[in-house]
Amino acid sequence: MKLLLYTEAYSPRVQYICQQVFDCWLGLSIDWTNNVKTYQYFKGIKINYGTTPLINNDFLIPKTTLLFEKGIKKQTPSTVVYNKIPAFFPSQVPNDVFSFDILATIFFHLSRYEEYLPFTPDNHGRFPASESWAYRNNCLQKPIVDLLIKELKTQLKIHFPEITFKPQAFQFLPTYDIDMAWAYQYKGWKRNLGGFLSDILKGQFNSLKNRVKTNLAIQNDPFQTFEWLEGLSQKFRLKPIYFFLLSDYGKYDKNNRVDASAFQELIKSIANIHKTGIHPSYQSANKQVNINKEKQRLATITQQKVHRSRQHYLKIHLPTTYQQLIAAGITEDYSMGYAMDIGFRAGTSLPFYWYDLSKETTTALKIHSFQVMEVTLKEYLLLSPKTAKTQIEALINTLKSVDGTFCSLWHNSSFSELDGWNEWEEVYVDLLEKVHW
Repeated sequence: MKLLLYTEAYSPRVQYICQQVFDCWLGLSIDWTNNVKTYQYFKGIKINYGTTPLINNDFLIPKTTLLFEKGIKKQTPSTVVYNKIPAFFPSQVPNDVFSFDILATIFFHLSRYEEYLPFTPDNHGRFPASESWAYRNNCLQKPIVDLLIKELKTQLKIHFPEITFKPQAFQFLPTYDIDMAWAYQYKGWKRNLGGFLSDILKGQFNSLKNRVKTNLAIQNDPFQTFEWLEGLSQKFRLKPIYFFLLSDYGKYDKNNRVDASAFQELIKSIANIHKTGIHPSYQSANKQVNINKEKQRLATITQQKVHRSRQHYLKIHLPTTYQQLIAAGITEDYSMGYAMDIGFRAGTSLPFYWYDLSKETTTALKIHSFQVMEVTLKEYLLLSPKTAKTQIEALINTLKSVDGTFCSLWHNSSFSELDGWNEWEEVYVDLLEKVHW
């Protein structure tokens, strides 16, 4: 369905956000005009992105300056509440539709503008949730953008009853990060010996017992939870994505040996039935060569093109990390979420294309956000399994109300009984059951 959008001036930011909102999300084909008479005489669906109404009962979105600026400037946008939804960039123009610039508000969230501004990083150099506007305003668990899109659709339907939108429904996307496929096996004799000595010196006798039993083939490796996960996929008809860490060994990159035949066979077996992606290493965050090398390793093992990724430790440095992923041929990234808290880092659960503020250009890199990671719940928020279930249920219900996409992040290691994870597989099964209610 055609949409005519009037704007006095045209800019890369305006083009990006209108294409993302109206075309990609709503399914409307945009035509543009800066001619007032063309707009006034047009008989179809039309939106005025301007400062004054041009016709009676005009569908006016009041414009502010953000989408017409160039470069990155300090932004302290005023907050306005619209139907209980916090938004930015209020307008003084009397308007029956919106009292704020909804397009600039959405752009601020999707572009991650605040991550380009000075901030205090965490101990891994990441932008922490606590530095975000959403966290400071106690609305990180609200999908602000999704809620605004729902309001936009409602208003458009009131003004143009004949309008139709792209179908949208609640979806669930399970994802798994495979940092270590085995807890004790396939790490090489030096790391195995070091593990034995470390367990003894630290008095970790439960780990030592498991290590001995595993290496003597008395029990399965605790992290070998893949058959159980596949059983869940069959039972709940899941379509998961597995991300594999294939780096060289490092302080934060302790994956199994990439040349281990068992590891390669595991990856092949999963890639034959499920989507896979690369899990670029901690070391790769600012090193293009590492991403290229690790991506090629996965491609060689699976004999498939690799175009999906999620950063290990969720290390995103904007714009560098995304620029490096694009240069490496990655077209879909799944890193958009926080390690320290649950919720909506970009204000949305819907996939969107990344806008590179440093170059003022729309890219072909599609961003998929996740809302909850089990490590966040247990290690950062220190939640009990019971409380974690309640938090997850709230997110699921919120996303069902806006026809959003619920994306979870879990590790194969978290379904074992090591390191206090013995009750957490129940949390995940509960999640699956609530998603399918």
